[in-house]
Amino acid sequence: MKENKAGYENVEDMPADAYVEPVTQTDEDLLEALLGTPDGDEKKVYMKRFNSYFTVKAISSEEYGQLEKRCKYPVKNPRTHQIEEKTDQDKLSSMLILTACTKPNWNNPKLLAKYSTEDPTKVIRKRLLIGEISQLTEAIMDVSGFDDGMEAIKNSLAEAEKQQ
Repeated sequence: MKENKAGYENVEDMPADAYVEPVTQTDEDLLEALLGTPDGDEKKVYMKRFNSYFTVKAISSEEYGQLEKRCKYPVKNPRTHQIEEKTDQDKLSSMLILTACTKPNWNNPKLLAKYSTEDPTKVIRKRLLIGEISQLTEAIMDVSGFDDGMEAIKNSLAEAEKQQ
């Protein structure tokens, strides 16, 4: 479909397969964009149950990789008898929220004392409902540049909930 963006006020209103004329940009323009763009964005997420806004920040691919690595565990494949690594999606979601959620502070001593733990990820799992965890995770991924693939993340969270 070769339809130009004319007639649409926002790019988001355009059909997914609409043709958009590529922006011509010099190498110098691209370099300036890379140097001039702030490192991370923040996003406020309204949490209805708390009648409050939580603030999440973007995370880098390096940070995400480190989190994912910490959430892996070995599993023996019954078919091949090989040891494979699986990712604990529930733990990954909690670690992601802990890392990228700047407000509230999940390390607050009052929160930790209320749930009798030193581990803020346990507070996250006990205090937030699975839909709220999904909402925050989606916002973190969105502000971090993941516009697509949200369904895969939601499915992973749903799968993690079933495993509990």
